[in-house]
Amino acid sequence: MTVRRVALGCALAAASAVMLTLAFAPHRAWFLVWIGFVPMLVAQQRVLPARWSALAPAIAVGGFVAGCFGGVFPPGAAWYMKALPLFVGVIVFAGSSGARRAFSASWPLEGALAWVSVELARSFIPALGTWGFLGYAMFRQTWFLQPVSTFGIYGLDVLIVLVNYALGMLLVAWLDGRRDGTVVPLSLAWRWCAGVGLACGLWGVASVAMRPDREPTVRVAALQPGVRWRELAGTAEARDRAILDVLSEQTRRAGAQGAKLVVWPESALHADPQLAFREPLSALARELGAYLFVGYRVATPSGNRNEVVTIGPDGAFLGKYGKDHPVSFMHETSVTRGTYPTYETPFGVVAAAICADIDFTDTLRKLARNGAKVIAVPSADWLEISTKHYVLAVFRALETGAAVVKSEHSRDSVIVDGAGAMVATAVTPQGSSAVLVADVAARRGLPLAARWGDWVGWSCVGGLLVLRLLRLLGLGGRARARRRGARGSWPRGERDAIGEHVDGVLR
Repeated sequence: MTVRRVALGCALAAASAVMLTLAFAPHRAWFLVWIGFVPMLVAQQRVLPARWSALAPAIAVGGFVAGCFGGVFPPGAAWYMKALPLFVGVIVFAGSSGARRAFSASWPLEGALAWVSVELARSFIPALGTWGFLGYAMFRQTWFLQPVSTFGIYGLDVLIVLVNYALGMLLVAWLDGRRDGTVVPLSLAWRWCAGVGLACGLWGVASVAMRPDREPTVRVAALQPGVRWRELAGTAEARDRAILDVLSEQTRRAGAQGAKLVVWPESALHADPQLAFREPLSALARELGAYLFVGYRVATPSGNRNEVVTIGPDGAFLGKYGKDHPVSFMHETSVTRGTYPTYETPFGVVAAAICADIDFTDTLRKLARNGAKVIAVPSADWLEISTKHYVLAVFRALETGAAVVKSEHSRDSVIVDGAGAMVATAVTPQGSSAVLVADVAARRGLPLAARWGDWVGWSCVGGLLVLRLLRLLGLGGRARARRRGARGSWPRGERDAIGEHVDGVLR
């Protein structure tokens, strides 16, 4: 009956992959992220034979990556990104081998620490960033998200994994209880569920209490011209002139609605505005009395200058910002990266970032530490990724307390206030023209997540190392030894606790 058990275990793991995929945009069945791991955990710990137990997380996690990101990379992307689900599945399979023998009374905690530690590690990989972090499924549930300003996205992910593992332990304990000789005590599982439920309750209460009071607002605009530079006909100069005309007209429409800060898309122009279009842009800013953030790209022998120039309401060119995180798998470069300028305005300090910079937690955090309360984010997203990318702006706003104004050419422009609420959106993967105008408020002070950085992620790494060290030293095993003596071990080799029961069902 081993073949049938493997088939059932793989089906349960695949169910986890489907549930996790549906939890994320564009599907938005966010509640599934809180139970998505449970079928996988049951398959790993009880259904699959011990020697094949690593198949469960490999299928679930690899399938989730395939469901969320399979097919989203354009033809020009590096080959390894297109093969990402396969790589993830293989790595998870190798890393999960033997994990079934690692049960202890702190199993849910160890699962959460391990998951978030891996998230932190991969956030340093330029091609990956924070894509697929579990908490992103919750991007519209602002009633529950306010503690992210203290704990960051990693804190929310710890809570989500704890819930999944506590429920998984409860189900495994219930299955064990259907046979003589319980392996996982039901009382232990209930205690974990009660503790995690209390943590969720406290998180929710804190979220309601942390909703900011009414703050001073500023009216901002994100322009979505509905056309891209490369889609226009003619020479490079003619294309620049055409897109300049479109965006200038949209800027006037935003100014007529009272916008004091207007953001253009990434690489809107392919010439340096300070040289090629200085006078018309300066005159436009003076005409409207608004701050303009103009994205442009200039090719140089050493690489691209992917930048945003800021123009003040008096027409002065205040400074420029170079993209901090170029998309390496799209062979993108940014030769002026590494500086984080901010600008004083009558309504607070403002700054700029560019597109993939919101995929990482560090760039906007540095700008917030420099005082930024409104951050312009010119973007250029391709079709497949545009259903997901705007979500990350919500969490960067929560972590920094700054309003985020994301302008994209035709697909996913959004305006997010400092409390993480999307106050204006134009998410149209098929493409559209839009002028988003909204009043945004930023949080007072600097959130702990901005001051301390990814402290929860690093705490998880430290906690995991301590647990592993204690295990190597033979400490912390009293509960395991007592359980072995009174109730058996987890698992019992090939004769795991419900293996024979599963075989009986399959017959």
